Amino acid sequence: MDALASHWHLPIDHICPEPWVKAVAEALPGAGQRLAQVLWQRQVCPLEDLAGWLNPGAYRPTPASALGPDMAIAVTRLQQAIASQEKVAIWGDFDADGVTATAVLWDGLGQVIPKGDRLTYFIPNRLSESHGLSRRGLEQLTEWGATLLVTCDTGSTSGAEIAYAQSRGMAVIVTDHHTLPEGDIGAVALINPRRLPPEHSLATLSGVAVAYKLLEGLYDALDSP
Repeated sequence: MDALASHWHLPIDHICPEPWVKAVAEALPGAGQRLAQVLWQRQVCPLEDLAGWLNPGAYRPTPASALGPDMAIAVTRLQQAIASQEKVAIWGDFDADGVTATAVLWDGLGQVIPKGDRLTYFIPNRLSESHGLSRRGLEQLTEWGATLLVTCDTGSTSGAEIAYAQSRGMAVIVTDHHTLPEGDIGAVALINPRRLPPEHSLATLSGVAVAYKLLEGLYDALDSP
C-alpha cells in the first residue's frame, strides 16, 4: 500500500514580505532571511507582536486588569486580608495545572502572607475525592481559621460549596479557566478568561496562568503609592 502523500499548507503569498524581514532583523540583529521565511510561513503571530515574540526584552504582557473588573475586586480583598492579618487558604486541584497553580499562589502570596502561620493550601485526594470544592475540605480550612479562600484551576461552578464556605465565615475568590456558571455563584470575585472574547490575548489562559495574573495584579497594587 502506498504511503499517503504529504500536503503542506502555506500562506497564499509564501514569499516573505519585506516588512516581516525588517521586523525580524530589528528584533534579532543578525537574523537572516531564512529565519524570517520560516516564521512567516508558520504565521507564529501578527506582525505587530513579532518583536515581543522573538525578544523577551521587547515583550509587553497584557495587564492583569484585562481579565475584567473582578480582578480589581479580588486584589482589593487580598489587600484587606493582608492588612488585617487574616488567615488565607489556597484551594488547588490534583492535576498538573492545579498543582502548579497552587505552587504559584503558595510562593507568590507567601511573600506577603506568612506561610504556615497565616497561609495554607488544600489539594483534594485524587483517589478518594473529585475535582472542585468539597465540604470536607472547607470544614478543615475553616477549623484552621481561614477567612478567605483563593481557588486556582477550579471553582467556577461550585456555587453550593461557596455558599457553605460563606456560612462558615469564609469568603471565596475564584480563579479558574473551566466552564462558566450559568449565574452568580456568590464568590467575592470570579476571574475566568472564558469571560473574554475568543480573540482576546488572555482568552486561552491555563489555570496556572490565571493564578499568576492574580499575583501580578496584587503586586502591582502593592507597589503603587
